[in-house]
Amino acid sequence: MKLLILQSMWAMENILPGGDTLPLPEAVRRIAEHGFAGVTDHFTDRRHVRRLTAELRPLGLTAEAQCFPKSVDELQPTLELAAEFGCHHVTIQPDVRTRDKQAALALLRGWQRLAEQVDFPVLVETHRYRLTNDLFFTLELLEELPSLRLVGDLSHYVAGHELPLVEGDPQAEAQLREIMRHCHAYHGRVSNCEQVQLPISFAQHQPWLEQYRRLWHWGFANWCARAAPGDSLAFTCELGTRPYAITGADGQDITDRWAESLQLKQLAETIWAEVAPQA
Repeated sequence: MKLLILQSMWAMENILPGGDTLPLPEAVRRIAEHGFAGVTDHFTDRRHVRRLTAELRPLGLTAEAQCFPKSVDELQPTLELAAEFGCHHVTIQPDVRTRDKQAALALLRGWQRLAEQVDFPVLVETHRYRLTNDLFFTLELLEELPSLRLVGDLSHYVAGHELPLVEGDPQAEAQLREIMRHCHAYHGRVSNCEQVQLPISFAQHQPWLEQYRRLWHWGFANWCARAAPGDSLAFTCELGTRPYAITGADGQDITDRWAESLQLKQLAETIWAEVAPQA
């Protein structure tokens, strides 16, 4: 078993002084030089995927392939791109908003049937303004479809439901653990119950960073208990650009997101070192 730490290409936007973005080759090279195993990026446009993977392959990097289907059939093009160019796994952000549980289940089962045709994992991300927007609705879907495999971005539920983790809420933590029991990858970002992306280098946010550290520790250990020899757990450092990143009066980030991505990477590595001997 191993941990693969990825860097979000979205998180590489606007990271230079003055808010500029590195050209793709330089961004990928920086990611490789700092020990990431690969990147997370959209796999929806063939020209972009070809260009991206041409940069990744010589450096031995892999990819998490993101897509945003609105129907069962809309997943197929991403699966074809991922099969052609290679990936670690596909992540679906279901671009659907419904209160109809049966309609949601039909969509998820359709994607599961398509996933049976490929030899890489196909996962569904927990994310606001998506099918999985609501924590309680997602828990109901898992009761009906326990085979559903997730990418866990816990920040959306903590912020979206204003979960008071620092103050302590056993019920909320139990609900997040139920989500994590179905997670096969994670997107790493630290929120509080009001803001979806905190500057993790700021002293006032350390209690929230510690709560996420504790949650990810449990999640990593739970994955190890479920995984088979040779499996790999992906953890993406996803400190997104504005408007996720908090900005000052000048419109620029108030923190160095690249430095914080490296801090998040180190945290995931530390957690893995604590958990891996138990696997």
